[in-house]
Amino acid sequence: MTGPLPPEVSLSALGPRTRIGTGGQGTVYALTEDPRWVYKEYATRFVDDVDVTTLNRFVRLTAGAGPDAETLLGLAAWPTAIVRKEGVVRGFLMPRVPDRFRVRIQLPRGPDTVLAQVQYLLNSDDYLLDRGLHIDDRMRLELLRDTGEALTLLHRLGVCVGDLSPNNLLFSLDSRPRCYFIDCDAMRLHGDSVLAQAETPEWHVPDADAEELATPATDAYKFGLLAVRLFAGDQQTRDPQAARPRLDRQLVTLAGRSLDPAPHLRPAPQQWSDALERSIRRTPPTAPPQRAATAPNGPEPTRPDPVRRVVPASAMAVARPAGRGWGLAVAALAAVAVLAGLLSGNDDSPGRPYPTRPVLPTGLIGQPSYPPLPTGIPGLTRPTGGAAGATRYPGLPLRTGLDLEKLLPLARPCLFTDVRVGSGLNRTSARTKSSVTAVRGFLCGINTDSPRLDDRSRTQLARAATLAKNGPFPVATIIGIRTATDGNPQVNVVFDPDGAGSSAGCWRSRLSLVTDDDGYGVGSLSAPTRSYCP
Repeated sequence: MTGPLPPEVSLSALGPRTRIGTGGQGTVYALTEDPRWVYKEYATRFVDDVDVTTLNRFVRLTAGAGPDAETLLGLAAWPTAIVRKEGVVRGFLMPRVPDRFRVRIQLPRGPDTVLAQVQYLLNSDDYLLDRGLHIDDRMRLELLRDTGEALTLLHRLGVCVGDLSPNNLLFSLDSRPRCYFIDCDAMRLHGDSVLAQAETPEWHVPDADAEELATPATDAYKFGLLAVRLFAGDQQTRDPQAARPRLDRQLVTLAGRSLDPAPHLRPAPQQWSDALERSIRRTPPTAPPQRAATAPNGPEPTRPDPVRRVVPASAMAVARPAGRGWGLAVAALAAVAVLAGLLSGNDDSPGRPYPTRPVLPTGLIGQPSYPPLPTGIPGLTRPTGGAAGATRYPGLPLRTGLDLEKLLPLARPCLFTDVRVGSGLNRTSARTKSSVTAVRGFLCGINTDSPRLDDRSRTQLARAATLAKNGPFPVATIIGIRTATDGNPQVNVVFDPDGAGSSAGCWRSRLSLVTDDDGYGVGSLSAPTRSYCP
């Protein structure tokens, strides 16, 4: 991969920080010395599971996105710098959520300023009135249009949201409805994920066991689901007709097509653009409704609050494999990092009607200024020299210059191969060492056209044959290790046919390990795909 190496900073250089939220994957901290940025630190149990190579690529995306980089930082809390502690990747920096995506709301406990999660809007008009929120159908249409434009940009950059839900999506109504994505490290970049993909309850695709997660097709499905629930005022319905009283016929039809079980039949968010524009022009803004007078017998009873909390209980978070070929299902993860306790107040200027905005070509029009990538943090390094691409990973010493290569040419594919361990993984753990041994045995097998697999089904043998056909591979690099629900490791491996970290020609697969007499062996593998070389 071309482009600069990712900016990095030592944890000790961040200075004082204050915890502002804790989620299923880690903790978010505000930086005292630079309030423009926050730091997400992965929980200890997830550190070894982080795909460091993919996280590096997330960070490098803003450097290589050209005019879209500023737009990306304007619509998402995107990772902008790697944070290491004693050489191990512990988390990343990202922009602080802008003030406009916070809202003053009336809660049963009293008024409060909170993150403006879209989940608040997926409720009845009475609920919105009780909470002091005014959103009319014009606002809903413009928010939906902005979300569709944001998804179009992300897809153009190779990003799929995956867990698109009202917990991970914020709104602003301060003069022109806008959306803002959080929990961006849970997204998928060019088919790769930093951690295992998960879905929010009630926002899952119809059959995740038969459909790959975090693709343009799953984003299209959840965009349609958002449209239905936004206009139906219902957080659980999947019936497009539930939105029919407030949404015009053409948009209801698009929503129905988006919810089609067949992924290839779902329209992309961009295909909604013309219909949304026409509907916006036909829908005038409305004045805020007035609260009903208090009954003589006393105040109106408080309605129950249907808003779901940001982080669902761990038993409810449904973690699913990223596709058919990813092997065993991974453990359930709660995918939302709570960003709370930031600046209070929200600039809700009621300038109406809103100007019409054209379809987003390269950047949002009229976006507020966002800070540049971090530069003022002590210890931050932004390397520009060296090999272009992902950081080179030191390997475990194995290959030698022995004349044995000449004496035993048939043994060369096994004796002169190297299994490396990616930066950020714990090289000394028993799990990593056992995984290296299992990968080395598998690498020898595919290089000699005799793959060692516990699952000898036709599909698995065909996948191994794909690797064998594109080999031999003198080097395999372990770039991520996760724990499956059965307790065995799942190992992300990049196979390099040149052994020199070239920019193309590598293949990637996830190996699901199983226990055998020697420790671990390879049980099955996901369908090999072209990949960047580490």
